[in-house]
Amino acid sequence: MLASDWTFVLTSHRGTVRRIVIEMPVEDFARLKGGGSFYQAVASFSVLQILRAGPGGASSIVQIRPKDPKMGFDDLARLAHRELQLLDANGGTFTSLMKTGHVTSPLRRIGLNLGRGYFVPPIEIERERARLTYVGSSPEVGRLLEALRKLGLRHRAVSISDLRIPPGSPLTALTDKQFRVVSAAYQEGYYDRPRRVSSKALAQRLGLSSSTLVNHRLKAEQRLLSAILGQEPLSGTARRR
Repeated sequence: MLASDWTFVLTSHRGTVRRIVIEMPVEDFARLKGGGSFYQAVASFSVLQILRAGPGGASSIVQIRPKDPKMGFDDLARLAHRELQLLDANGGTFTSLMKTGHVTSPLRRIGLNLGRGYFVPPIEIERERARLTYVGSSPEVGRLLEALRKLGLRHRAVSISDLRIPPGSPLTALTDKQFRVVSAAYQEGYYDRPRRVSSKALAQRLGLSSSTLVNHRLKAEQRLLSAILGQEPLSGTARRR
């Protein structure tokens, strides 16, 4: 569903959550992500779904088409400097599970807190250009753009808009603080097995006491389950445009 089709605007305690699409040359994307020779070898690359992401590593479902039609999946995997597991091959396009271990992002090294904003699909490369989608509050989006400038990465904002959620989504049942806590818990790996972040560490990253974080998380989980199971009407706190 396109953002323009959505009815509710998601808000946070720091203001409306924004969605920005950034375009950059593939070589600058490679500097940002690492693995330059891999990204230079692909004609197209797309992140279909992010399964998890955080300081401990990331895993995603990706689709890759090499520039050289004779290049096999194993050749691509050797260039990637990260783990690639083949899921499907069709007409020279490979669908793969991509895993990265603990890496210190250049954005983190210059102080951008990725726990307060997230890269989300679509993230793709086509015709030597990369496009990334980032979600965060207005100040966080501003910090991302400043970080890219400090890193000397060529880029331009293709679009920026309010992040909206569809009517009837279970997310409309959450308060701003509950949404912030449960989304950070998911992104940082709290729900992974084994957990990649403890409740105490997550609270510290969000600037909350442990008891406050647990309170928001439990209430959010209860509201989400109630909404999904249809045991209570949605009582969304997102503001209508």
